[in-house]
Amino acid sequence: MELIRVAKVERLRLKWAGDSERIGTLHLTTHHLIFTAPGLELWLSYPMVHSAVLVRPPRLQPKRRERATTTFDDWAMTAPPPLPLPQSVGVAGEDAGSYCESESSGCGSSSNGKDGLIAWALEGSIKIRCHHFLFLTLRCEDVRQLYDVFATMKHLACVPSVDRLYAFSHREEAGDEGAWSWNVYNPHEEFARMGVGAASGAGQFWRFTDINRGFALCPTYPPTLVVPAKISDTTLTYAAKYRSKCRLPVLCYLHPNQASMTRSSQPMVGLKQARSVQDEKLIEAILASSEPQGSAPRFNYDRNNIIIDARPTTNAVVNRAVGAGSENMDHYKRCRKVYLGIDNIHVMRDALNKVVDAIEATGDDADRGVVARIQGAKTNWLRHIENILVGVKTIVQAIDAGHHVVVHCSDGWDRTAQLTSLAQLCLDPYYRTIKGFAVLIEKEWVSFGHQFTLRCGHLGHPDRFKVSRASPAKRQTEEVNAVGVASVDEESESDRTEDKNGSGNGYDFSMFGRFASKALRGVQSRISSAIQAASDNLDDLDDPDPYLADYPDLQPNYVHVPTTNNNDSQKKKQDSKSSGSDTANSSSTGNNHGGGGGFKFGRSKYDHETSPVFQQFLECVYQLWVQHPTMFEFNEELLLDLFYHLHSAQFGSFLGNNMKERTAADYVQRTSSIWTWIWRQIASDSEKYLNPLFGQEQSPPRVIMPNPAFIQYWSALFSCSDPALKGVAVGSDLGAEPAESS
Repeated sequence: MELIRVAKVERLRLKWAGDSERIGTLHLTTHHLIFTAPGLELWLSYPMVHSAVLVRPPRLQPKRRERATTTFDDWAMTAPPPLPLPQSVGVAGEDAGSYCESESSGCGSSSNGKDGLIAWALEGSIKIRCHHFLFLTLRCEDVRQLYDVFATMKHLACVPSVDRLYAFSHREEAGDEGAWSWNVYNPHEEFARMGVGAASGAGQFWRFTDINRGFALCPTYPPTLVVPAKISDTTLTYAAKYRSKCRLPVLCYLHPNQASMTRSSQPMVGLKQARSVQDEKLIEAILASSEPQGSAPRFNYDRNNIIIDARPTTNAVVNRAVGAGSENMDHYKRCRKVYLGIDNIHVMRDALNKVVDAIEATGDDADRGVVARIQGAKTNWLRHIENILVGVKTIVQAIDAGHHVVVHCSDGWDRTAQLTSLAQLCLDPYYRTIKGFAVLIEKEWVSFGHQFTLRCGHLGHPDRFKVSRASPAKRQTEEVNAVGVASVDEESESDRTEDKNGSGNGYDFSMFGRFASKALRGVQSRISSAIQAASDNLDDLDDPDPYLADYPDLQPNYVHVPTTNNNDSQKKKQDSKSSGSDTANSSSTGNNHGGGGGFKFGRSKYDHETSPVFQQFLECVYQLWVQHPTMFEFNEELLLDLFYHLHSAQFGSFLGNNMKERTAADYVQRTSSIWTWIWRQIASDSEKYLNPLFGQEQSPPRVIMPNPAFIQYWSALFSCSDPALKGVAVGSDLGAEPAESS
């Protein structure tokens, strides 16, 4: 099947919020949608498209015998056909004639047939929601072109593997960027800066280990790890088996006061309350890492050292049913455990969807301010940001006081990365510089296995590209559901139940009963989705759309995938088994939509794994930047550019799910680093990312403390920061500089 059904569309109409409709030319390339009009050139890479809905022209009145009307073949005799008929219907098909006739369309008379047909076609549209909160509406004068644009966009946005993305076709030219490239972070240099490996001080109690060389111990950890000096590699091997995904506790930050911050995943406790002596020895060595052997403890460790569990208490306990859970503090001495109550990825995704719905509100709500709409929608988005900063404050206070902190959530690559990176940003002024901030992201997010491809949905999801029903009465509702993704997944619904009383006691039944109820909701959701899909198909049987008939791949629940031969499939399965990588981690390099084309039921599980985790990190950095304006070398524009390229798929830095994937696919040689591009922006304009208030304080403190009570709406992020729209005067054709093709 040809992926690009139409390469160029003339006189396409584009509109975004707050601007008048513009008429221009749309180009569809392998990696971009390009819209050009007087004063505007907009480049939109397909991974930037979060979701889209094709709103078909409304179903019109049936053809009446007593009215003399013309069909498409009559109109074609007097005018060049802008809209060829489907092969399956025929030129003079009865269905085609009845579908386009109405009292209001004007296509029932030969004198104004062309104008009426264009007016009818313009009632259809493509509504696009982008990841960077840009909302576009496209309209064509030709229904066939409208369908072709939508089909092309869907096929090119939903790709089977990462190497089909733009980053693998685009390379920044080599220059003199030096350390501003893939080697911006060197683990030996960075941990040596903290003192690890020194003959004296806190660093003498820690050592480098290559036990994970070749990713033999943990496929989602970097090859070089830092662990307590008195713990052997043999002990580490057994301790890793007790942690989810083998993500054992390792050092991520060493403070000058000898306090340490380590990160891991949840222990595999299970219903039988399993324990690991090696894991307990590892934790004990971490907590005693600042004490010479044989010396008395410096503090009352029963109260001061902390094991941070980022999850709500109920969620942690319920995980025992699947063999995981949280530490049994009877076996971990000299420390206490703190639950932070930060919700999971499904709740965060649901909250962001509510924010988007509020931003895109129409009708009476559109007259209210954006902030008022967000508050009225009860999104809880700022409450989630507040909860994260509360956890960061807890960690910063403990480490600043000289105590050790161990941080984990479930698998240790989402909430854990948020907490450890933000805490280091507060504790170390080096990370508040531009270069240090790059090192921090590479260390805590890239090297420690945050799943960028899964969380950001770089491969696209066919479920997000929907076609509205032809019925005018149902069109508006369908369009809101498709673009706003108003449908709620089963985890989100369950987590909202937990939210009712704060820590997960919404209903009066046991935690395990709630776990079973969550699973039942999952089955119900998939059955409901299948029934809804069948309803969508049956809705038009009495009045079929002659154009949609030629697009089976746009039918509900249809997924088109290029077929592969059996030998290749078997080889991929064997390679997957031999790699030892878990299913979620290998998904980004394989087919993410199942094998072969056809119809499927329910939601995509890969769509189910998306969540704005890294976006929340950037938003928390913004809150700290606002609270401490003189303590950061960089400005807001750096955060906005990082967020934009998080989804643009232009650079390999934010692609893949772990270092093992990036190494196997040779990202360093095949893609460019985001930091190379950042360095070139600075080289061309030295003040582009500089904060003019930085360094104005006479004696700035080393440690800054987050203030969870002072949280504000990040208007620049949610108001769309697309580079092509900067300087474009609303309602005019002036002021837009062409966007760079890269």
